[in-house]
Amino acid sequence: MKLFIAEKPSLGKSIAQYLPGPHKAGSGFMECDGGRQKVTWCFGHVFEQEPPDYYTPDSVPRTPKGRKKWRWEDLPILPDQWKIHPKPDAKAQIQVIRGLLKQADSVVNAGDPDREGQLLVDEVLEELGWKGSTQRIWLAALDEQSVKKALANLKDNADYKNLKDSALARSRADWLMGMNLTRAFSLANKGSGVLSVGRVQTPTLRLVADRDNAIENFKPKDFFVPRIQTEKTGVLFWSSWLQRDVDGVDAEGYLVSKKVADALADRAKQDGVAIVADYESAEKKQAAPLGFSLSELQKVCSAKLGLSAQEVLDVAQELYETYKCATYPRTDCRYLPEEQHSQAGQVLGGLAELGFSNAVQNADPSQKSGIWNTAKVTAHHAIIPTGAMTGTVSGVAKKVFILIVGRYLAQFYPPYIYRATKITLDAASEKWVAKGKVPVSWGWKVLEGKKDDEEDAESDSPVDLPVLKKGDVLTITAVDVQSKQTKPPARFTDGSLIEAMSNIHKFVEDPAAKAKLKETSGIGTEATRASIIETLLKREFIVRKGKQIISTPSGRALATALPDVLTNPVTTARWEDALGAIAEGKITADVFEQKQRDFVTKLVGVAKGFHIQVGEARAAGGGKPRKAGPKCGACGKPTIFLKTKTGKDWLKCESCGAAFWPAKGGKSCGTQWEKRAS
Repeated sequence: MKLFIAEKPSLGKSIAQYLPGPHKAGSGFMECDGGRQKVTWCFGHVFEQEPPDYYTPDSVPRTPKGRKKWRWEDLPILPDQWKIHPKPDAKAQIQVIRGLLKQADSVVNAGDPDREGQLLVDEVLEELGWKGSTQRIWLAALDEQSVKKALANLKDNADYKNLKDSALARSRADWLMGMNLTRAFSLANKGSGVLSVGRVQTPTLRLVADRDNAIENFKPKDFFVPRIQTEKTGVLFWSSWLQRDVDGVDAEGYLVSKKVADALADRAKQDGVAIVADYESAEKKQAAPLGFSLSELQKVCSAKLGLSAQEVLDVAQELYETYKCATYPRTDCRYLPEEQHSQAGQVLGGLAELGFSNAVQNADPSQKSGIWNTAKVTAHHAIIPTGAMTGTVSGVAKKVFILIVGRYLAQFYPPYIYRATKITLDAASEKWVAKGKVPVSWGWKVLEGKKDDEEDAESDSPVDLPVLKKGDVLTITAVDVQSKQTKPPARFTDGSLIEAMSNIHKFVEDPAAKAKLKETSGIGTEATRASIIETLLKREFIVRKGKQIISTPSGRALATALPDVLTNPVTTARWEDALGAIAEGKITADVFEQKQRDFVTKLVGVAKGFHIQVGEARAAGGGKPRKAGPKCGACGKPTIFLKTKTGKDWLKCESCGAAFWPAKGGKSCGTQWEKRAS
């Protein structure tokens, strides 16, 4: 009997659907082909790492809840032999898999097509002692054609050992860093509460905190833009001052002197004429944007639909697994293999039947855009529609699916063609510029409602500029000086934060590191970035306000207090490089893990000499005095003011332990909480 072990039930049932019948449902598995093939499944990872308490001595004192206390003398915790245990809610399914393995002649690893999917099934086989023949099925899409093609092309599971080792190295490195450094810096904290430290979450928090600090410390700068209007053109030309070494212009190229700006406008008015110094006008083509990686899809859905990164991932996974109308979503690639181009007609035909017939009618399946590039395809190609659908997609899922379809259809439409015009005038010994952009043929942009999202932000002129020639003399009909202010950077949204995590090189100043990171790295992976944001939200280091993501006081304090090596995005991006090198067989997981052990040991030592204060100071240990509160509403004894992780005041009675939200401006106790320790 051949046994398929899928990553989750929906994936397992999708595979079983295309295996020979008859099909029979069992308890935790599907029987196919008269019992000659069976499909079972996990529920994501069914095993998890043992906690630190497993590796520390039994002599460690315990808390009232039975957990071992955190102590400096137990750090760093470096397991001699790693152990995992079944998740409590997965024990029954593990027993199902154990029983099926006893009947099996061979196994097929049907984890998701990524490093975590590889590890997830491999660790089950290892823990349950499977030694038999094992193959791998690689499923980028779950439509009938894709599944049957994958079933006909099973590979030796041993070919994916490096991929599993990469995932295992990532898991152990995260454990070493998270478990040790969270404890170490929490023990060093003179404030209250746990300081959660993570390989990806901490640098991500710093991105948000740095942006928020830049915004709140931003001081707007007034600057001025002299403008002239001329006959024939009817448009405003603005003076070109950037990078000019003249009076009134600062180091950043802004004209900050109103007096100089007014004088220039007056001279232009007195001269009364402007001469065309240069005239450039040409038709330009803009090809359709490349396909969606998960990050790009999250960015677009954040901007257009207001969805969080996690919501987009969940919907994209649903389109892949449940509706089978889109390909595998956790991809960092925006390209498609060239050999897949021959299937375009079939996919377009399927989309026509799914309600996109008008758009498909104008698509040319023979057209080959830049998306078709096998050399640039990584483990998974771009997210595209399959041309099929199980069930009916509706609501938010439908909106996301329409975006995926539109991006795919755009590859078979002509380019967007526009005429770009730039006119430069000489007047009052100064250069004056106007730019224009006129659509000639909308091409693929008809799919997006004939919108040009790339208007030149510098130009205040209309898009349509007249035909002129060099040397033409124009009468100046009006002048003015526009007052403007510099603007702070924008707050992060889910989409822009995901983009920042994916393109971390933009936030790195070191030239060598910047160049390398641009080529290879980001923070986290397509599969984990959304969950990192959700983790920071859950731990109240960041909050959402509308579309904006903003760091909390605790989040900023933590990002500021921790050593640069933990918050600098270069560190974790280079770790991702190393994990990629493991997957490619260039380095071993053991070498990587030893470096992480050395790193953690060093940072625990650093933490011991640290003096951090994140959150309210503790009453004991020489911390700062805590503000006295009103009398306790339960026992009448004094209370003290404390703050939540988000900086909100609350009251605690040091006698009976009761906790309250303050009322009446903090002069009395309000709503009582359950008793808690500070």
